[in-house]
Formats: sequence, C-alpha cells, structure tokens
Amino acid sequence: MRFKRLKLVLLPFVLVFTLVLNGCTQDNTKVFRDLGGWPKPPLFQGNPFASGGVGQAWQYTYEGLFQIVRSTDKIYNRLAESVEHNGNKTVIKIRPGVTWQDGKPFTSKDVKSYYLLNNGVEITKYLSSVGIVDDTTVVFEWQEPAPFMEMKNLFLAQDYQATIPYHLYGKYVDKADELLKQAKKTDDPDKKGPFGLEITDKLRKEIDKNWQDFLKAGPKMPVGTGPFIVKKVTASDMILEKNEKYWRAENIKFDRIFIKNPGSDSSGLALLKSGKIDTFPGTPPRDILENMLATNKDLVHYRMFDPATIGMVFNLDKPPFDNQKFRQAIVYALDRTKIREVGNYYGQEADVSMSGMPQSELSKWITPDNRETMTKFTYNPDKAGELLTELGWKKGDDGNWVDPSGKTPNFIIGVSGGWLQAVNSAQIAAEQMTKFGLPTKLLAVDGSVYYNNATKDKGAYHMSVDWVDVSWGFMFPWNSLRNFYWGNIGNMAHLPKYKDGPDKGKLNLKVPGPGGQVVDIEKTLNAMPYMQTDEERKEAIYKLAWITNENAYGVGFFQNTTGYFENVKTVKGWPREDEFEKYNRSLPVPTEPEDIDAVSEINFGFGGITYFVEGRLSPREQP
Repeated sequence: MRFKRLKLVLLPFVLVFTLVLNGCTQDNTKVFRDLGGWPKPPLFQGNPFASGGVGQAWQYTYEGLFQIVRSTDKIYNRLAESVEHNGNKTVIKIRPGVTWQDGKPFTSKDVKSYYLLNNGVEITKYLSSVGIVDDTTVVFEWQEPAPFMEMKNLFLAQDYQATIPYHLYGKYVDKADELLKQAKKTDDPDKKGPFGLEITDKLRKEIDKNWQDFLKAGPKMPVGTGPFIVKKVTASDMILEKNEKYWRAENIKFDRIFIKNPGSDSSGLALLKSGKIDTFPGTPPRDILENMLATNKDLVHYRMFDPATIGMVFNLDKPPFDNQKFRQAIVYALDRTKIREVGNYYGQEADVSMSGMPQSELSKWITPDNRETMTKFTYNPDKAGELLTELGWKKGDDGNWVDPSGKTPNFIIGVSGGWLQAVNSAQIAAEQMTKFGLPTKLLAVDGSVYYNNATKDKGAYHMSVDWVDVSWGFMFPWNSLRNFYWGNIGNMAHLPKYKDGPDKGKLNLKVPGPGGQVVDIEKTLNAMPYMQTDEERKEAIYKLAWITNENAYGVGFFQNTTGYFENVKTVKGWPREDEFEKYNRSLPVPTEPEDIDAVSEINFGFGGITYFVEGRLSPREQP
C-alpha cells in the first residue's frame, strides 16, 4: 500500500520532468532548460556562502549592484541605479522599490550588511568605511591613497553585494559590526585588515566563528533579488519560477528555468545532442564538436576568447629548474602546436614563455617597440640544445642528455587527474621532453591533493600543469600578474619568499628588468592599483611581463578558446544569426568589438545571465 502511494506522488513530477525536457508543459509554460551542479539534498540550503553554495541557482536567483563581464571588463548597472566618484568617496544610489524574493524591501542596509559580514572580500582592503545616507544611498569611503577611478569601478563590480539580507542574517551582521568596532585603525600596511583595521588574532578567531555560525543559518531555499525563485530541488533536478516582482520583470521572457544535473560532461552532451537542453558551456575537441553539430541541426556553437592559458610552471626549488637557461631550454624544446591540437584545437599559441597575462592582451598594454625587446620563444630544439650545452650538459649515445655530473635526469610533471584537457596536454609535453632526451613522466593525481603536493615543502613535482597567465575577475593585467606572483601558480613555482622578519611571506624577488634596472616585484605589484596615469601603468606592466617572459618561470601551452552550444530551435535572441549558414553553425572567435561583447555575454561564467536581464532571449514559437 505504501509503495502504491509513493508511485501516485511521484507520477506528476515525472510527467512534468518529461514534458520540460522536451521544452514544453501542458499549460504552454515558457521554459529555458539549463544544466549545472549543486549540493545534493539534504545538504542543499539557501545560504549561497555555505559549502557548495546554491550551485547553478546562484546566477538566476541573486544579483549585485553591478554585473561585470570578466572577459571584457564591461560593467552593467544592476541594483545600482547610479555611481558618482567624489574624491575619496563613491556614492551609489540603489534602485528604489526592489524587494527580496520573500517580499521584504531591499535597502542600503542590506548592501552594508554584505561588507560587514563578508569582510574578507578584497575591496574592504581599500575601503575606510561603508556608510548609509538613506534607504537608497550608500557611501563608500576609500583609504588614502585611493585606487585610480577605473580600479575603483572594477573593485566595486566584483562582488554580489545583494546576497546577505539583513532581515534574515541580522544577528550575524550585528556581531560582525560589533567585533570590527573593537579593532583600531592602523597606517602600517603590514597590519591593515578590512577597512584599514588591525585585526588581532583574538578578534580574527571571533570574526571567523561568527562567519561559520552564519554559514549554518539557512534558510531552506535561496532568497535573492534576482529574476527567478527556486521552487524545487532534488539530486538531479532543479526548478525555478519567474519572480513577478523582479525590478525588470518585463524583460524576463521565460516563466520557468529547468536545470538538470547530468553528473558528467558526457551525460550533458548527450542531453544536448538529443535536444533536451538549450545551452551547454565549453568547446570540446574538434571531432566531438563537429559530430554534435552534424547530429543535431538545431545547435549552434560559438567559440569565444578566454582570458586563460593552460600551461606548466617550473619548480624553482628543484635543480636544474633553478637555472634560468635550463628553463628557457625546456620552453624551446616544446612543440606547442602539437600540444594545442590535442588540448584545445581552437586555442591560441603564444610566442612568449609566460608573461603574467593572456597572450591576447600583450598588444593592448605593451608597445610594439617594447614587445620587440621580449624574447620570442617558438619551437626550436636546436636552440634548446645550445643552451644545455652552454650549461655543460652533454647528449649520450642513448640520445638522452646528461648533466655536468654525468647523470641523466628523470623528471615528473604533475597534473590534476580529473581535468582531461590538462592531462592530455601534459602527456604530450612529457612525451616531447622524453623524445628530446630529458626522460619525463606524467603523474596525474586526484584534484583534492594535487595543489598541496605541488606547493608543500619543496614540492612533489618538477613541473606542474594548471591555468597560467589567467585573468579571473577582470582584465586589467595587474589582476593576472598578481595571480601568478601572489597566487597559486607562484606557489607551485616556489618563487622565493622571506621566511622570517617583518616581510615574512612576501616575495623576495628583485630581478633585472628591461635595460638592466633591478625591479622589486612585490613593491611594483603593491603600487599598481594606485598608479594614476595610463603611461605609468603600462610601464609597470611591461617591466613585469618582460621579467616573467625572460626568466621563463613556466610555459603557456595555449590560450584557451572556450565557447557555448545554443539551441536555436527552442530559443531566439542569440547573436550573429546572419552568420549561421556562412560558418555552418560553428562560429569562429569574433574580431569585431560589437560581436566580441555580444558573444562573451552568452557565457554565464563571464557575464552572468545578462541575456535574460537585458531582455534579449525569448522562447521560439514551435510549429
């Protein structure tokens, strides 16, 4: 009897699920069909900061004061109606009449709550305070010196400021405010924490405990200000419905979002091929891409610029990788064309070792004359052999190189085993190095331990494969340069740092730049957000890019080309429709500024759901 009752309860949902997969419902509801992941119930909860967050629901449910398109730095106003910079103060007027999805009004207090509770976000390192004038006016006061204006805009646009409603989390916000008020202002840059405050160890522990308590606070379902509301979540399916009180509801042309959690890329591609979903991210290998388009004539694939390079960094703690000439030799010995063809057929090869920024950005920030001073690292095994010979290496009768002591090395390339694109690229690199005469093996390990293995003590690998020359967040090259020198990649490279004293943990890297003048990397990076002229910024970027390339701290295999599949039978409004036939529905990376903007914004990872909010997408009438 109990089993029969269960069947009766499940049947309506199964029926709805089947109809939605086919792009329709019995009541002709307009549905957009997406895919993504989220914590499986009962772990799923409505706090977007909890472990695993709210998964794919985030972009549909929440929005910030702004939406930045990370590959172009284009910024859209969202909950911010206007922005005005006055000296060291920035005044933001938020849209009146906006409500949270539970009906409570969204006000300036909610904006301030975000920064008080989530006080570890980067912008707080540059702010003195966040103040409230009235329900719709927020004042950001910058520390002196203040970042240059464009930098302020980039900092403001990074975070989803409308994700901590005070009416739900007020006690945690008030506690954070109380704790921050116990801290003292400091002018010591080494002691400055959020809002220019010196946070003692005792205070930090209390702030962290309050944050951990907040993470457990729920609610059961997300409560944002965005255009869709989460209504149902299972391990494999999520249903969201249109928020009729959304401030731009007239632009939202879909009644419901249905999201499928496929569990793997292959399962997701199968859903796409059979017409069961409307969108799919990424550019798969060429044969798979062509097969998808040949099998399903309703699909279009857009290739797009990706500000990220897959490459390999050298571990400077492991000789002979501590030698600049040896590292340069490895770069010359690699045929990056063959690596690209396996890793990302449509990717862009570089003629630098690494530069600290995506290859595509070099021409924007470095003059042609300065570019000519940067060594061109193209495939040249003879040059690689010359450099090794200069270092006292010799090639043995077996074709392998021996070092000055007469030993043949055995090198290891480490890579995260679950990242197939990187594994394939690293395998080709290992084979090429071995063929060149430097025996090298690939070691693919679980992603949960890979980074720790690469960085701990002197590191487990001679070389580590990851995203290099990558610009997460925004495109101004300070972002990608600090990702290398201060971030995970620099840690994998084991760049030298002070081990004790007042500068403990900072880069101990002072190296000759172009022209021979010594450049303090740490000092230059710290100064860049405050450089007020474009000329000053370009000079600093050139110096750091030149140093990164000349020292060959690693090698970029190829700049990634990402993309999106879209179903044009079920959804209309996708860009470049007049070019579908010309390119047989496989559109190349755009070159015109207008097309670059349009194509980058269909990428949810770059620009959120801009196409929905701007009213560009709508369901296509079915025959």
